[in-house]
Formats: sequence, structure tokens, C-alpha cells
Amino acid sequence: MPLCPTSQGEVFHQVLGSGPPLVLLHADAASGIEYASVTDWLSQQFQVIVVDNPGCGRSPRREFSHEYYQENAKAALDVIRSLQDQPAWVIGNGGGAVTALWMAILAPALVKGVVADSFAEFHLTEDIHKDLLAHKEPSQEMITFWREMNGEDFGPVISGLDRVFAAMAEEKRSLFNWRLEEVQSRVLATGSRKDHLISDLGRRLVSATEQLPRAKLILYPEGGHPSMWSQAEHFWPDALGFIKGRPSA
Repeated sequence: MPLCPTSQGEVFHQVLGSGPPLVLLHADAASGIEYASVTDWLSQQFQVIVVDNPGCGRSPRREFSHEYYQENAKAALDVIRSLQDQPAWVIGNGGGAVTALWMAILAPALVKGVVADSFAEFHLTEDIHKDLLAHKEPSQEMITFWREMNGEDFGPVISGLDRVFAAMAEEKRSLFNWRLEEVQSRVLATGSRKDHLISDLGRRLVSATEQLPRAKLILYPEGGHPSMWSQAEHFWPDALGFIKGRPSA
């Protein structure tokens, strides 16, 4: 299994294709497996680098801390450095979008730009409470997804993230430690106005992108969470057009 040593322990990673480096970061409770449907296609245009967060997916298990997103970013940056140490584009959804923006905060010279889909600056208590209730008696669909993304030992991943996110919501802490204004990379933020997991996502994305010096925001009128998959026919052309400097339709 391709494990890369990082400052946060070993993490699973895949490298496919050649060309400009493009890092793909998965959502919370998921893994890089969620990108399986697009990696072959993307690898025809980019060197695609898929990273599983420390403790998640196919990476060795570990405890999650309140610095979860910063630690994920440090691990992903270490993977880039181990491969070629040149600036990369980064695409992430949900928690992966938060991690991508942290990468731009921590190492601006290594992040050429970010596509951040379906994220918010805060974990709200009401959203986390809804998730915790659902996780107490998860549907078979949820269990199947967790198992596919993380393997048979998915339980500690889900419970560990639930605990950390609940604490973040209780503290009302910015997931970026109030540092979004430090992001100097170009950023495309995307999301659905009908996102069913992040309440009032449209307003919250506007609030986040207003803090980013070089951001563009696209809000899709339809779709769910994340818009990357629920609005894939729009998201991927928009994302690649942004990366390649083409205007959106």
C-alpha cells in the first residue's frame, strides 16, 4: 500500500498521470476513494495526487485533535514535497475544502490555487447535533458508505470525528482560526443553495469568500451536498475552467 511518511504520520496516497500537479482532498468521514469516478479522466490532463487524511480511509488509524484540519493540510503538503516540491492546484469538498484552504495559509508557495466546494467557516451546533442523532442509528446507506471509504474499522473514524467536531461547534471556533485573509492563492468556492447538510450554505459561503482576497463564488440553485457530485455536470467544467483560466459559462 503506497504510504507516504509525513509530519503527521504515514498517509495513503496515489499518483496518476502526468502534467501540472492536482491534489484531490476528500470530505470528512470519507477517503480518496470518493474520487475514483474522475481520477482516470483527470489524469489525462494532470498529475493527480489523491491523499487520504491522517487516520482516515486507507491511512493508519490515529486520534483526531482540535487541529484536525491543520494536521490534514500539513500531511498533504508533505506529500507534495515528497513528490516534486512544486506548486499544485488543490480541489477539496466539505472538510477537504477546509484542508485545501489551510494548505494555502500554511504554504502559499506550494499552492497555486484552490477549488473549495461545499464548506463553511464554522461547525454549527445545530448541524452537528443533527449529524450526531443520525449517527446513533445510522442508515444502511450511511454504513455502506463509511465501510467503502474507510474499511471494516470505520467505527473509530466516525466516532472520533464526531467528538472533535462537536467540540469545535461548542467552542464556536473558526475552522480557519480567523486566518482566511491570509490566503493569497486564487480560490473558486462552490456550493448548492439547497445543501442538506450545511444549513444556510449560500449565506455562509458568501461570508467566507468575502474574507478571501482573490476568490470567486458559484452557487448552484439545485443539488445537495456536496455540489461536486450532486451538480457534477456543472461543477467539473467550472472547476477545470477556473484552473485553466477560462470563464464559466
